[in-house]
Amino acid sequence: MSEKKPLPVSRYADIKHNIGNGHPTILAFGMSHCYSCLAMSKVFAQILEEHPEYQIYAVDGQKERIISRDIYKLKEMPTQIFFDAEGNEIFRHTGAYKKPVLEIIMKKYGFMQC
Repeated sequence: MSEKKPLPVSRYADIKHNIGNGHPTILAFGMSHCYSCLAMSKVFAQILEEHPEYQIYAVDGQKERIISRDIYKLKEMPTQIFFDAEGNEIFRHTGAYKKPVLEIIMKKYGFMQC
């Protein structure tokens, strides 16, 4: 069985323009030394392999702590923030999801069509 790869980490400055660009977006904040963060990142990477059109970005909450702490007011990792197509925050979750649960959440918030 092949090892699942985590989602590549993006710099917030490089991806923030995608929030509100007409497509729903997920920012997945985590840290490289956090087991739950890595597990969540691998689930998102798997979803992006199946749906490359989705806008899902991993952000290092430790390296980008001014963004995670001051802009998004995060206190724990991993945290996923879901934005609608207009860039409004519509949902956030702290902790890790299994893929089937994440797919239900994504469907509810406009990523997956019925």
